[in-house]
Amino acid sequence: MKLNIKKWALTPHAVERLEERKISLKELESILKNLDEIIPQGPKFILMKMFVHRDDNCLAVVVVEKEGRDLWLVITVLINFQKRK
Repeated sequence: MKLNIKKWALTPHAVERLEERKISLKELESILKNLDEIIPQGPKFILMKMFVHRDDNCLAVVVVEKEGRDLWLVITVLINFQKRK
């Protein structure tokens, strides 16, 4: 599975979590464009990526596509993400 995320926007919650979890916009963009794994969650997707320079791996971003707009909304960002077994 591959997502074509060209345009994206942040929710206010996502902005707060980026700052709180010290995730840069460069890292966020890397997750959106060069992710390691996608987990579908109904209309949402969890995008995961490992960064070797961070101690709090794995980083994850929850996104949803705004219907008919070719725009993805970043809902939140997570650190130390683990998939459910």
